[in-house]
Amino acid sequence: MVDTERIRREYFLPGAIVIAGLILATAVYVVRSDTSPKLTGGNPEAVRPVTPADHIIGNPEAKVKIVEYADIDSEYSKQFQATMQQIMSEYAAGGQVAWVYRHFPLLDRHAAAGSHAEAAECAAFLGDNDAFWRFIDAVQAAAPRENQFSPSGYPAIVSQLALPPGEFNLCLTNGRFTKKVYDDIANALASGAEGAPYTVLVIEGQKPIAINGALTYENMKQVIEDALVKAQ
Repeated sequence: MVDTERIRREYFLPGAIVIAGLILATAVYVVRSDTSPKLTGGNPEAVRPVTPADHIIGNPEAKVKIVEYADIDSEYSKQFQATMQQIMSEYAAGGQVAWVYRHFPLLDRHAAAGSHAEAAECAAFLGDNDAFWRFIDAVQAAAPRENQFSPSGYPAIVSQLALPPGEFNLCLTNGRFTKKVYDDIANALASGAEGAPYTVLVIEGQKPIAINGALTYENMKQVIEDALVKAQ
């Protein structure tokens, strides 16, 4: 059983650890930076259903949904972000694949990751869904690879996205989206997340499959092609 009260306490404590133990159930792909996928335990069936409140690229009714839980400051999440952008440039127009982005900030490794998650939500609130993705892209472009982005750089990104700076600061300091980020963390843990990125492949008519780590473009493309066959 996931201790959600403990998760709540740890999310609000700077530098705290938000990764819990793995819940054993169905198959999960575990991927290291230089190895092939392997099977292990997980509970991807606990993934929250996709709703209009989610940030989605592609068809919300797609037969294959890629639900990703990511840490904006994570080197591996940055790698997978680039992979998914390439994947969706190929598959989004066909309407059979959708990419859903949710938050899983690893506060023990990236102290500002929770702030980045909330800031991205504020960007979407004050702009639109496109502003959400552009905010993440801008943060990661400014702090590539293992580098971590400082919240002191938010004003430059807010200006770049033409968002109202006063309202952005108010949104962030008032914690308007703290609960939404917490809910994503709790669902990631309940679904079996061990780190970021953690992805659940939701296939129409099939049991969901979890991917723990950053797949390469070639591996992710193969996973999607296999999922599309299963969804027929």
